[in-house]
Amino acid sequence: MTLKNRLLLLVLLLMCVLLATHGYLHYRAWQSDSVEEIESGTRLALMLLPEDMPLTAGDGRSVMLESLLERVRRMKDIRHVRIDVLDLAGRVLASSDHRGEAAWPAPDEAPVQASGTVRMKPWRLNGEIAGFYRVSPMPSDEMREKWEGFKRLSYLTVAFSVSAALLLYWALSRALAPVQALRTALRQIEAGQLEARLPAFRLPELAELSASFNRMATSLAEVSRERSSLLRKIMVMEEQTRRAIARDLHDEMSTYMVAMQPHVAVLSAACQREPALERYRGSARALGEHLAQLLGRVRVQLESLHPAEIDALGLYNALRQLVEQRSAQAPRPLELVLNLEGESVDAGPAVEASAYRIVQEAVTNAFKHSDCSRLLIGVSVEQGREGRLLKLDIWDDGTAHGIPTGGSGLGMLGMRERALALGGQCTAGPAPGGGWRVTVRLPFARTEQEIAA
Repeated sequence: MTLKNRLLLLVLLLMCVLLATHGYLHYRAWQSDSVEEIESGTRLALMLLPEDMPLTAGDGRSVMLESLLERVRRMKDIRHVRIDVLDLAGRVLASSDHRGEAAWPAPDEAPVQASGTVRMKPWRLNGEIAGFYRVSPMPSDEMREKWEGFKRLSYLTVAFSVSAALLLYWALSRALAPVQALRTALRQIEAGQLEARLPAFRLPELAELSASFNRMATSLAEVSRERSSLLRKIMVMEEQTRRAIARDLHDEMSTYMVAMQPHVAVLSAACQREPALERYRGSARALGEHLAQLLGRVRVQLESLHPAEIDALGLYNALRQLVEQRSAQAPRPLELVLNLEGESVDAGPAVEASAYRIVQEAVTNAFKHSDCSRLLIGVSVEQGREGRLLKLDIWDDGTAHGIPTGGSGLGMLGMRERALALGGQCTAGPAPGGGWRVTVRLPFARTEQEIAA
């Protein structure tokens, strides 16, 4: 979860806690306020009801009582309390609630409810008790009123919380935009895009951070360019030195050793033919064997210094011969497959030599540092942004252990540096489907003069 989402979630949780706390406190306030308000309404209603009403002379009726009963029946909109006018038998003469008249206890009882007490008050006709007023609390009205108020306040709180969350989201997006830009630039630097830069920010602290990052990126790019230039020159000098040594071995030492072979053969024949030279026969035979072994070692050194097959046969044929040789030299049963795209490729001497050595090193690493039983080598041509690329895709089905990163041979680091020196890329690591994969892309047409420039 991102920092922005975490902060937003934290604020929303605080809003929810605030809403829950508000609801709880509001509910607790309902109880005390409702009881007090209902009690005060009940007492007020009792105080306003007349206690003694006179009878009309002659017919024994009370006009005041009839008027009171009619007023009580019309009090259907009265809130919080219910007024009942009872006679001495407990019959309801008039009520302010027309939703139904349930059976009530005897007039002399005054039950206490959770929301208030039912209060009774006698009424008289010409001074004699004729019935009772019963004032009962109606908490449902009060609760409905409180609930409506709570809902309105809750809607307002929710609307405020949503507005605050949206405003916070916008503010966090604006505030964390520099962090996102820094994150993107760091990823570009990690991917090798050293031209990545941060924009200028308004805040002084962020502006200083942007300037420092851009200076660091510029210095890193300059150091990388100098390092790449040095690597290119070292690589060209190495290839030139290898070629010179290979040429001297081939033209000088190999020539002399080949010229010595007939003389050794003459000596061996003389030792076999002349009895007087019988005792030198073993030395002549050993000399011939040592000379043959020395010639073989020279050929191996020539192959490692500079494979002549690249100049004579091209990269594809040189790789075919390399695969045949390495298949025969495999330390265990191993299926080594070479897939070449097209008939031939002309990527330039330096690129082809580097490709050959990378394949050579990758195969050696698979032999030494993997338990693979299958090794696939693919060579193809891709179209890049700035021209054609020679792609090498080397995969084995084993588990890598102790892959060299430097030291003897090219190693993984050496292969990456060689690809970088040519303006290419080299990635190596576990393959998604299992095994180990090395992928190299080298640009075409880089002469030694261009590389060394």
